[in-house]
Amino acid sequence: MTTGKRGGLALTAALVTGAVALTAVPRETQAALRVCADPGNMPLSDSRGEGFENKIARVLARALDTGLENYYRPGVERGLTRTTLDAEQCDVMLDMPADAEDVLTTTPLYRSTYVLAYRSDRGLAIKSLDDPRLKTLRVGVYETSAIREALAEHDVRKVRIHYLSHDADLVPADQPSHQVQQVIDGELDVAAAWGPLAGYYRTVKQAPLVIQPVNLMDDYVPLEFDMAVAVRRNDRDLQRRLEQAIRQERDALRAILDEYGVPLVRCDTCIISGDLPAHGPYRKRPPQAPERGGTSVSIAQLNDWLAHGASIAVELNNAVLADDRARVLYLLEKKHAEVGALDLQGEAPLHHALMQRSDSMVGLLLAHGADVNQRDRDGWTPLMTAAYYDDAADIKVLAARGADPNAVSAQNLTPLGIAVQYGKDAAAVALVEAGADTRRPIGEAAYTPLMLASANGSLRVAHALIEKGADLNARNSGGVTALMIAAAKGHADVVELLVRAGADVGAQTEHGDTALSIARARGDPKVIKLLDEAPRGRSGA
Repeated sequence: MTTGKRGGLALTAALVTGAVALTAVPRETQAALRVCADPGNMPLSDSRGEGFENKIARVLARALDTGLENYYRPGVERGLTRTTLDAEQCDVMLDMPADAEDVLTTTPLYRSTYVLAYRSDRGLAIKSLDDPRLKTLRVGVYETSAIREALAEHDVRKVRIHYLSHDADLVPADQPSHQVQQVIDGELDVAAAWGPLAGYYRTVKQAPLVIQPVNLMDDYVPLEFDMAVAVRRNDRDLQRRLEQAIRQERDALRAILDEYGVPLVRCDTCIISGDLPAHGPYRKRPPQAPERGGTSVSIAQLNDWLAHGASIAVELNNAVLADDRARVLYLLEKKHAEVGALDLQGEAPLHHALMQRSDSMVGLLLAHGADVNQRDRDGWTPLMTAAYYDDAADIKVLAARGADPNAVSAQNLTPLGIAVQYGKDAAAVALVEAGADTRRPIGEAAYTPLMLASANGSLRVAHALIEKGADLNARNSGGVTALMIAAAKGHADVVELLVRAGADVGAQTEHGDTALSIARARGDPKVIKLLDEAPRGRSGA
């Protein structure tokens, strides 16, 4: 189970009956439902079309009366949505947490839980994470999982970690569910796993397993999650149609989940509710709980992991994610870890520190020689990551050390482009002040930063861009200007700023539309008045 953390260009322009529509164009019919899928993550999906996600996709495509296409990419990546949905390689992601960022999700389809899976002939009957046997048994956990965190909180730290991998479609042993197979084969005693992974082995493969839900075993670490269907943030039409299809096909979808042995938790807000008891809201940790930055992994435990084959690069990135200064310093200074080493997901320590908004960790890594222009596997620089997380302070730190404010990603995005498309105003202003190109178009649609700021109604950013020479009258690939966009969105304050700065009120699209005619079609009296009263020579009704 993963969540995406970054997205892509979410604004597209179309001229519809004289008004600019800054949303995806509705598609009541489409050639095919393009679904993102993992090529090697059974029982969820694989490249042969197997798995319950693939079956669900076929049911939804049939309900929408369209074909089905799969875009396969490993689903273990941080930032997965930016290379799939937002790169427009596909339109739908299944089994996304209902609270996932930077996507639109449907009503949750179901709720499931992490479990402890062990052989039924072992007589273990583990009912608590405080069971002392967990400290001596061979317990397997997935590297980035909530159950690993929960076990650590219950002082179960000597575990066998299954690390992230991008070749699971070629190497079955690298699939996240492999530890359940290891339990069956006697190589592990317990697999602490996401429930749907374990349920498959008991139900489909008829393995002699006990599947013990753990969602009631901890009150602070969430161990049950609502899973939904996700689309791009601007594709509300597809979200609506999928919502209808899910409700229409509820019984068929329930049958698929049951067929694959997915542990279903009671959920009043889900389309499909199960029989397992729900925990409900988890509590916040009490004040005496360890604060962020505290060491949760001892140096002795770290050395034990390394001695058993753990990757120094992976452990360095894990230590940064935990904001564990002692562990990071030990790995850098005593184990000579490479400060720019990428983890298995293609992220560098500096990127992780920026994602965590940890100024002190950013400073520590920079002091040890981290490259301020290093790119992750998808071509994002540290400034791009800082822009996405609206981290103005670290943008200034990176820029002062030579970070390039005009670097371009594989998706043709600059740090400023990322900031303005997501409404990260503090980051956008900091980037403008750091010398970002205010005129550079973004993406194939050729939106300028000023156009995106106008669409978002970001007056502060629009003002900063204009002060640094943004082109007031630039046109995107559809012939639309920033003023037209502001008028279409009803952002009167931005319209006023653009008019006063000298924007051409009379500029026309190829269809003869102006900002004023767009405002009139929209019926916005305040914007109409501003444009109608614009100085002579700049008004074009």
